[in-house]
Amino acid sequence: MAQFFQGGEDWMSQQFPEAGEVVPLVFNVLRGIFLIYLAIALVRVINAVRQDEDWQTLARQPLIILIAVTLGDVLTNLIVGGGGGA
Repeated sequence: MAQFFQGGEDWMSQQFPEAGEVVPLVFNVLRGIFLIYLAIALVRVINAVRQDEDWQTLARQPLIILIAVTLGDVLTNLIVGGGGGA
């Protein structure tokens, strides 16, 4: 079960209760696209390493995107109050 952007999904579900299953569907699609992108990037980096190519250049962009999504998740939890407090 994916944990990133869970705070944002919970907040959106509370703000728009009439949306029903649309909010979880949108967040699950975003999670799926992100994971597929990372998997494809990982395969490309592994192939570059095996062929003695410049793998560091290929790994830089997925790493930046991973860091950006992680920071986005942390900031989302800070903004919407995903800390579990009252």
